[in-house]
Amino acid sequence: MMLTFAVAAFLAAAATAAGFASPTPAPATSASSPSPGPAAVIGMILRDNPGLQSYKAHAHLDIRQVNFPWLHPIVDGFEYYSQPGYTTYDFPHTPGYLQGITKLEGSVGLANRWLHCYDVTVSQARDAFTLKMVPKIRGEVKEMDVLVDRSDGTIHHIDWWYQDPGDHVALDQYFGFVSGYKVVTLQQSTIQRHHIRAVGNGSFDNFEFNIAVPTPTPTPGNPLHACDN
Repeated sequence: MMLTFAVAAFLAAAATAAGFASPTPAPATSASSPSPGPAAVIGMILRDNPGLQSYKAHAHLDIRQVNFPWLHPIVDGFEYYSQPGYTTYDFPHTPGYLQGITKLEGSVGLANRWLHCYDVTVSQARDAFTLKMVPKIRGEVKEMDVLVDRSDGTIHHIDWWYQDPGDHVALDQYFGFVSGYKVVTLQQSTIQRHHIRAVGNGSFDNFEFNIAVPTPTPTPGNPLHACDN
């Protein structure tokens, strides 16, 4: 039962970030330069590849629990992405102990809403900016830290820190070029939630670009609630 939380955490992390393609490259900032403001960094993230509106990809999810009862679900399905950052996962067949988790929509990763939903500060080190984001509405997540490549705005790492002490999800993602677009082809996560410890890997292939994809569920009118966590 508790692994359900780990699977949901992995899928939520994946849905948050998988859709980010490579923005138009921006000039690099020297390490000694002042950090840009949050709006400037978020603007880099939002400058997606010209012409990319949507895609469908095969998604392979492998989650291995590293504590009792050591469950190891492996599922296959589809990832659907549409601008400006909606992602839906659809897994037609999942083990019974996952309590019917077959589909998840991600909108918390919509960078165009972050300034509405979070108090954001920026720091920089070497080749990356870090966005420290504290939700304006208290929820399960205490803070989200996003590592943004300074050269092109791609997101390579995200940490979710939860209100419950010790609860933490970390996501790394890796990009590849497919049909001229730079998209996420691999994600790796470590999950510590509700006394469950797990590691997850998600891989994506067989991309189909600019096709009809499922319409995301409408979000509430209040922009703050679009980022509830």
